[in-house]
Amino acid sequence: MSMLWLPLVVGMGIAITVFQAQFREEQPSWAVLIAVAFVAVVFVVLIPEAASVIQSLTVLAREGAVGSFYLNPVLKTIGVAYVTSFGVQICQEAGEDAIASVLELAGKLVILFIGLPLLQAIVHTLFGILGL
Repeated sequence: MSMLWLPLVVGMGIAITVFQAQFREEQPSWAVLIAVAFVAVVFVVLIPEAASVIQSLTVLAREGAVGSFYLNPVLKTIGVAYVTSFGVQICQEAGEDAIASVLELAGKLVILFIGLPLLQAIVHTLFGILGL
């Protein structure tokens, strides 16, 4: 898939935004569902592209002798960031800022847990270098 899909997605996004500006006043719950449906469709279309990016990063890491110990947390962190961002935006769209804040905190904690083994490895390496 080439990058030609981007203008189509942006155009559809703008059209849905204009449609929702009117629709939100009459049926706010449906406006949120339409936004979720649009994002879900875009995600489904982009999944093959994401898979090819992950495959390319895996090949690059293998060529650079970077083990999956380092690559996997990075990929997981990117995934958590995107999913969390999506959830936060939907909650904010629905006017639920408190729930959005909790989702943001949860995403940050998950990212911290994902990165913890890397941090431990770095600290152990530093202690080894320093002779501690």
